[in-house]
Amino acid sequence: MELNGRLVTWVSLLAVGSFDAALLATWGNRADPHGWAVPIVALLLNGVVLARQAVSLRSHARLVKQLDGTLGELRKGMVRDQILADIGTGLLTAGDVHAVHDLAVEGAAALLVDTPDALAVLLVADVDELVVTAAAGTDLDGTDTGLVGRRVAPPVQLRALMQAGEVLGFGSIAELGVPGVESRRTALVLPLVVNGRFFGVLVVTAERTLHADLRRALETLRTQVALALDGAALTAELTVRALHDPLTGLANRVLIGERLVQALARARRTGRHVGVLLLDLNGFKPVNDTLGHEAGDELLRAVAGRLTHCVRLEDTVGRLGGDEFVVVAEDLPDLYAAVRIAERVVESIDRPVIVNGHSLPASASVGVALSNEASLPDELLRQADSAMYTAKRSKSDSFHIFSPA
Repeated sequence: MELNGRLVTWVSLLAVGSFDAALLATWGNRADPHGWAVPIVALLLNGVVLARQAVSLRSHARLVKQLDGTLGELRKGMVRDQILADIGTGLLTAGDVHAVHDLAVEGAAALLVDTPDALAVLLVADVDELVVTAAAGTDLDGTDTGLVGRRVAPPVQLRALMQAGEVLGFGSIAELGVPGVESRRTALVLPLVVNGRFFGVLVVTAERTLHADLRRALETLRTQVALALDGAALTAELTVRALHDPLTGLANRVLIGERLVQALARARRTGRHVGVLLLDLNGFKPVNDTLGHEAGDELLRAVAGRLTHCVRLEDTVGRLGGDEFVVVAEDLPDLYAAVRIAERVVESIDRPVIVNGHSLPASASVGVALSNEASLPDELLRQADSAMYTAKRSKSDSFHIFSPA
């Protein structure tokens, strides 16, 4: 545009100059010396017009250049808005926390695509440390693989500022203690905080100071990610409450039912068995009556801990209510495997529990039921319950195995 303006100016100058030269030559042949006044005035007027045209063209070129810059910024702003919209949609539909982490760094990297030597790192809160869970950028040099999993312990004062939600700027990400990126010159720390809950920080580092519009876009992304993490945490908490016993943290009746359905389906495919052990504590009611419900709750928690530690990792321990517990044991080859688990359970529980200085006796009556190809979840629980009451009535057997007879 500016080149075309200059060309027009020079063509105009040549045209007007040629005209003026011809005019001067024509008037110069006149004998009257005053006749020179007309072409001289015309020449001056043409010079003023051309000068004005040249100034206008220069101003126009500057205006066009400014307009191009403004349009460029508008285009970049529209791209950033689209990125934020796409990431926001992805965050709304993210299946778990790990998906949120990946979307966070992907969004930051997309916003930084025109920024030289840019890197986005997500550090998630873990007790007194931060753990790098994801990294992305325009110039990683393979460092993302080395970064993920690294643990960072920022100074207490710095961590306090992060937990307060304050956006921080650093000369280098190395000041946070993140290894492998010391050469990067600036770092912007965006804490992920919602309603006082600190989930970690999104750190953006680049070769030069970030533009104000880009920084605002990153802060918007920070808000989106923090809200998504808060939503995921709330969903996880609600799921835990819905499927776990609030007193002991064990699986509740709903989760036990789901695990039984899955275990029986696997058993039918593999030809193995599922064992169900139903436990009822002996002498629990007197504990509540004499020492109060707080002592009874402590006893229940102690029994829950013992059960969790004495069974296999693949087994599920649950509390059905009151002083009644259940163990779902998968992948059993035969009845003897279920008996061995029952023996460990009885041995683990049959020890006193100290509560508020009182030694409380702990023992349980256990009923054992083993699945077959036609077993149903509720049926297996009823069989274990029947065997448990048989064991309780006998007063001599610590566990009893269900038999149709």
